[in-house]
Amino acid sequence: MKGTVILACDVYDPNEPELSQEWESNETIQKMEMTILELGYDVAVLSNPTEITSVLCNIPIEERSHWIVWNLVEGYHSPNREAYIPALCEYLAIPHTGSSAAVQTLTLDKYKTKLFLKSFGIPTKDFWLVEDKNQTPPGNFPLFIKPNGEGSSLGIGEKNRILNSKDWLEVLPTLVETYKSILVEPYLSGRELTIAVIGNKGSYVATDPAFVDYPGFVYSDLVKSKENLVESLDFLVPEELSKTLENYAVQIANLLGSSGYIRIDFKLEKDLPYFLEVNATPGFSSVYSTLPLLWEKNGKSYSELLKQCLELGFLEYQHHHRYKYAKDRNL
Repeated sequence: MKGTVILACDVYDPNEPELSQEWESNETIQKMEMTILELGYDVAVLSNPTEITSVLCNIPIEERSHWIVWNLVEGYHSPNREAYIPALCEYLAIPHTGSSAAVQTLTLDKYKTKLFLKSFGIPTKDFWLVEDKNQTPPGNFPLFIKPNGEGSSLGIGEKNRILNSKDWLEVLPTLVETYKSILVEPYLSGRELTIAVIGNKGSYVATDPAFVDYPGFVYSDLVKSKENLVESLDFLVPEELSKTLENYAVQIANLLGSSGYIRIDFKLEKDLPYFLEVNATPGFSSVYSTLPLLWEKNGKSYSELLKQCLELGFLEYQHHHRYKYAKDRNL
């Protein structure tokens, strides 16, 4: 065997409503497990925090370089929630897939990510952070409002498109009470696009971008379902726009210092692309997740995607200086 892969995940539980969309289906985990087994690894599926930490702590120190944790844990509420697994693995000197805790924490905060990337010239429209339910609209209508620290389109519906003061007063208070921190942007009327970047620092490759088409005006939590694929990807992106997005995507990966894989979303206004957000813990379902579909458009199989992501995780462990403290102390 090549080593052992731990699939660390939140598996769907109907008795855990807080997880909402931030979970993986049993079908997804089973498909990942089967594919990784076929690649020659042992696999363990763990979904309980105490179980995950106990297993990792009890891996013999001299064997830790042969284990790797696939980070699928997204949790809820905490601004650190997508960084749980990377931070723990780095501290224990155990390889993991995907980006570091620092990248995960930054990209979960849409406002801070926009501030950072805008300072380097990545095109964004104006944006504001609102944490007071009595705040007056900071910009001109139409506006779009959404939770600042959520994924999977949580808290987003058709009503998030704010056309006037009445809409603002109706929608904002509930969002603030539920999600605390709200991102406000001008509403962009053009099509949405998504693109993935695979690789570690110095070896990034962008996939072809795709338009994301969905019913209605808003990519809502009803559209972005893990029950079925409601949205569709259209890869007929004009060549000039495609090249522009690929350049922006690689630039963003370099600025963030991402590892393994990220997915980046843009939206058009008057045919110009504007950055929306980065997802550093994208889904890996072969049925409903966008990143595998983008990858397969490049003519590569699901198995090849998982294989490369694992190899990138081991390479990061071998070469990145962020593991030095743990290696020195633990090994």
